[in-house]
Amino acid sequence: MSRNEKIYLPITLDITGRKILVIGGGPDAAKKLKILLRFTRNVEVLAETISEEIRETGVVCHEKSYTSGILEEYILVYVCLNDPAMEQRIRRDGDERRVLVNVHDKPDLCRFVSPAIYRKDNISVSVGSDSKNVYEAIAIRDLIREFLEKNYFRN
Repeated sequence: MSRNEKIYLPITLDITGRKILVIGGGPDAAKKLKILLRFTRNVEVLAETISEEIRETGVVCHEKSYTSGILEEYILVYVCLNDPAMEQRIRRDGDERRVLVNVHDKPDLCRFVSPAIYRKDNISVSVGSDSKNVYEAIAIRDLIREFLEKNYFRN
């Protein structure tokens, strides 16, 4: 492993009573929000413009510009923008405040990456690729889902 290669620790976080922030109001933010809502309703969205699809979820929406102080309220932040300068700024602000930041589709800016997840009741199975091959992780997750639904979670 090279010195510059990132090292990831697969963990399951206790997010009870903790808030998660999604920065961005477009399609990528909506996709991330949909995934997060499978686990918690304690998600908020911050963007100057927020899509109707996001609003319809009923989560708290902050329709305003980003300021660094807002990060202190959250355990995790997902950045879903197409603004490299702002993405880098939010990552730096997160580092300064010890808040973990994930920048959508930019693993070099992420302090954590999300695995491909299969969830049924209280069981979650996740497949990670250390952000190197997301589609392979999704394919493996789908194989695991198919196996579990045929052999374990039969109704």
